[in-house]
Amino acid sequence: MTDHRTGQSAPAKLARRRALTVSAMLLAGLQASTGLAAARDGGPSTARDGGSSAAPALDWRLCSTAAADWPIKNDTRSECAELTVPMDYAKPRGRTITIAVSRVRAAQGTTRASPVVSVLGGPGFSNISDAMSMTRRGLAALNAEHDFIGLDLRGSGYSDHLVCDDRPGVEPLPTAPEKHFKKADFDTQAEFNNRCAAIDPAFVRQITPENAARDIDRLRVALGAEKINFYGASFGTAIGMAYRALFDRRTERMWLDSVMPPTRHWPTMDRETEAVGGESTPPFVAWLAGRDAEHGLGGDESTVRGRLGELRGDLERKPRTGGGVRLDGDWVVEQINRPQEEWDHAAKALAAVRGGGTPPAAPTPSKSPEPSKSAKPSKSATPPRAGGAASEPAAPIRSAGLGGPRSGFNTPQYHAMFCNTAPAGRGFGELWAAREARRKADPLSGGTEFSAWCAKWPLNAPAARPAHGGSALQLSGHLYEYVTPYVWAEQARDATGGALLTIVDDGHASLPSSPCAEKAISFFRTGQKAEGSCGGQS
Repeated sequence: MTDHRTGQSAPAKLARRRALTVSAMLLAGLQASTGLAAARDGGPSTARDGGSSAAPALDWRLCSTAAADWPIKNDTRSECAELTVPMDYAKPRGRTITIAVSRVRAAQGTTRASPVVSVLGGPGFSNISDAMSMTRRGLAALNAEHDFIGLDLRGSGYSDHLVCDDRPGVEPLPTAPEKHFKKADFDTQAEFNNRCAAIDPAFVRQITPENAARDIDRLRVALGAEKINFYGASFGTAIGMAYRALFDRRTERMWLDSVMPPTRHWPTMDRETEAVGGESTPPFVAWLAGRDAEHGLGGDESTVRGRLGELRGDLERKPRTGGGVRLDGDWVVEQINRPQEEWDHAAKALAAVRGGGTPPAAPTPSKSPEPSKSAKPSKSATPPRAGGAASEPAAPIRSAGLGGPRSGFNTPQYHAMFCNTAPAGRGFGELWAAREARRKADPLSGGTEFSAWCAKWPLNAPAARPAHGGSALQLSGHLYEYVTPYVWAEQARDATGGALLTIVDDGHASLPSSPCAEKAISFFRTGQKAEGSCGGQS
């Protein structure tokens, strides 16, 4: 069904909204019924955390031949294996699942250095090729003495995963108020969450960062390593914080870039994300204030903000169509956040619509615009949904292992990682009230985020909070980035006691491609922490 506001199909509309929403990379976790303190004290070989004193065997084979549809062409270094772990670590002798893992051996051949385990993003995405990706990034020098290790987190990639597709929801009429559209999105998400979780709730409930951390520790045992190093980016930082909280004594050094918050509450994270997005508004507002004679939107910034905020509110309550688009509150926000080269057109469009008319047609570019660095989807970005009619799997879990098929992106895992430990944000009334409060506080930029990923999520699990530990922890936050706001890195520093390096750019998980990469290499080799600031991507 078509979204009358944008001319996009319903699945495309969901993809667009999700691509603009960062709350998809949130910390979620499961504290085993045995207790966080027991896991911290016991180490990986105790029955208390589901461990086993016997190291599981790993049958390493070249990934390009062992794994169906291996995503890296001409890869002659990555080795793959399968690891059997408990589905529920509170029941270590119960049902088991298979985790797919990878290794790129240290270039020096024989080394006693602790391996570097990496999780470069997610959730939902296949991470098994992260080990090879690390050899092609700014931290590649570490592979001289360290094995690089990757894995598909439970519920994704070649690891055991659920199969459940989306079903399109019902779109409101184009003139319906904004609240009706938000409720339609919420209902579509709730239907997906409840239908997919019901396929195998015992399995879905166990998809959490903490259990992913336990899987990594089982892998450590299988590798014969006393300790591991860990490099996490974006959602991978949630896995890292969970590992350190549970296995501080088994952690040698850990670097987390573009950090997730140590705890999360959906409305709070929406507010923190909006605060970053709102920083792009003042320059355009000031520009408009200097051109009141031309556009009539106000001669000072306060007046401009007030008039545009009123226009947004009016169009939220009574949207209309014009110029081939739905003119609603989102349309106003889109105009005020356009790049500087489009400010003149945005101003004319806003003035025309405020006067009751229709926006002028967008100018035709003289040449096809080159894609921006931020336009390319990444593991950290909120992923598109598949859409279309659902086709339920013949079995609840597809368990073909490395033989495939590989789930490049797994939507059920994506939501389970977010929602199992997120009691907030499951009800529409709660989400809408929080959104309206932010909207009232800032009529122009408030209420632009609406995170409904956990709509009516049916499962619950207690979360383990990150804590101060004895192992070396380094965090890096990007001062101006939107995806994981810098304030989350500050919160993680306070919760974990880690050192915080401020990277002065707006990149996301871009440490390896910045001059700061040398500091990370030094940290893993010597343990020297970095604080203060560092120049980022140019």
